[in-house]
Amino acid sequence: MAGDRASDEPGTLVFVALAGAVAAISTAAAVIRLAAPLDAALIAAARVSVTVLALGLVARRATAEAWRVLGRSRRALGSCVLAGVCLAAHFATWIASLGLTSVVRSVALVSTQPLFAGLVARALGDRAPPRLYLGTLIAIAGTVIMVDPGAAARDSASLLGDGLALIGAVTAAVYLALGRAVHRELGDELPVEGYFVLVNLTAAACLWVFALTWAWVGGVALWPAGAEGADLLALIWLGLVPGLIGHGALNWAVRRVPVHVVSLAVLVEPVGAAGIAYVVLGEAVGPREALGALALLVGVALGLPRRASAV
Repeated sequence: MAGDRASDEPGTLVFVALAGAVAAISTAAAVIRLAAPLDAALIAAARVSVTVLALGLVARRATAEAWRVLGRSRRALGSCVLAGVCLAAHFATWIASLGLTSVVRSVALVSTQPLFAGLVARALGDRAPPRLYLGTLIAIAGTVIMVDPGAAARDSASLLGDGLALIGAVTAAVYLALGRAVHRELGDELPVEGYFVLVNLTAAACLWVFALTWAWVGGVALWPAGAEGADLLALIWLGLVPGLIGHGALNWAVRRVPVHVVSLAVLVEPVGAAGIAYVVLGEAVGPREALGALALLVGVALGLPRRASAV
């Protein structure tokens, strides 16, 4: 009996880690909405910066080692920088989308990134199973269902928000594909934590350049008059809870269970985000949105790889 309990412990820990990770990342959309007086560019830059500072303190040696290893390959270093740029674009577009469309649509659309990752990998020469294309078609059908043609004609901002969320999914997929290419080239020599810090550091630098340029050119105040201390706490929350705890737990879990198991768990995020948005923001989900989001997530689940090397 004692041996059985010991053998079950790793599975229990993974379940707890995945549940905690999904709960953590599900809070991001609602907290971003609560920080609405702040510009989306500032929210994105501050979120990534908080994550980098917190993780950098913990993974200083791994970061130094990652920098040393990357320095031996110009191609790997260039891919790392480009991955950071893509990560910056992901956060900038997705966070901006939350100010234009509903939480459930934004989070569901950005959750299509595994499908785009599979398509990018196929374009780079990897084999893609037929279910990837079937899942993509179902996800597209779900996206079409979510878009009410009559409402879209009256509210072009919502369509723009949907488009930004999809761009966020595409850029996240490219970010993941580049990361895979780097790790393929350098293997176990490259510390994962150090690589993560360097990529996020690049993303933070890009986001701050964009935020400061946007503030200067567009006349947007980085800290507007209506902002309060609670907005600063929201930025810290985003960096520590969804950014560090949520994604940190996912990275821990993915080393112990297959990638598709973790990816399927992450698909619960739109449900959690919609529930939190309803409780905190009073944002209800319409029948059309619910049906479309369900179809979209079924398509993503169908198209997910069944082993780590599939995508």
